[in-house]
Amino acid sequence: MKKSILTVGLFIFSMAAFAQDNADNDNEEYELKGTEKQGYIITKDDQRIEGIVKLYGNASNPWKNQKKVKFIAKESIDPEKKKQKFKVLDADDMKEYVAIDDSTERHFRMIKFVNKREALTSGGGLGAQIKTIKNLSNTTHMAEVLVDGPIKMYRLYGYPAPVAVGNSDVAEMEAANQNLRDNPDILVQKGDDKPKELTTSDIKKLVSDCPTVADKLAAGGYSTYDPAKEEKKKSGMGKLIKGELDRGGSKLQDMGTQIFGDYNTTCKQ
Repeated sequence: MKKSILTVGLFIFSMAAFAQDNADNDNEEYELKGTEKQGYIITKDDQRIEGIVKLYGNASNPWKNQKKVKFIAKESIDPEKKKQKFKVLDADDMKEYVAIDDSTERHFRMIKFVNKREALTSGGGLGAQIKTIKNLSNTTHMAEVLVDGPIKMYRLYGYPAPVAVGNSDVAEMEAANQNLRDNPDILVQKGDDKPKELTTSDIKKLVSDCPTVADKLAAGGYSTYDPAKEEKKKSGMGKLIKGELDRGGSKLQDMGTQIFGDYNTTCKQ
């Protein structure tokens, strides 16, 4: 009984802390710069509204950018005021947004995807159980657009556990969170298909309807893709191991950026 009460108490505490963190961020004020570069949001009803758009999360919590964004509409800017207050928009309020992060445009788009991989590799403990629920229940996200066109590629982060109990759980959660930061999912979407996890074995099929790119791929014309290595037949276990290795680092992102970018330019549909 005591354990159950403790568990519920910790859960409530973690949720309260999370809510407070969001509330503090929601009340942030921003000092406009003279040559401010503006982004835009696209609302649910397809209105494009320009203004100051800034990421809600940062390098330590990039998954927050998939749920919220900070925004000041152009027409709401008061030039007489030194500081402006951001309006925080939820992902459910938008279809897309482009934010300016250190003078770089970051493009995000609403997609539907269930991160089953992250949910099923959450580990043990209370925090891991909550993490599993978070990743299964979050089905809509503002995923970052890495390649846009007939073939789209997205970067999507899993969601972390909000609580840990005991030193071992804390250490496990910290390691898991670092893994989330370092190894986001790379998703691909062709035409009206649903977004799915990208694997190297998908690439040849995805570009097969564009002879110019398909022939170049087969001839080893892309620095990121070696046909002899990537298309070598493997056992079921070999494919699984290779898939996990490919997910680490930037391999899939580099391949997709180069090959799908060429496909979108060469074979516009």
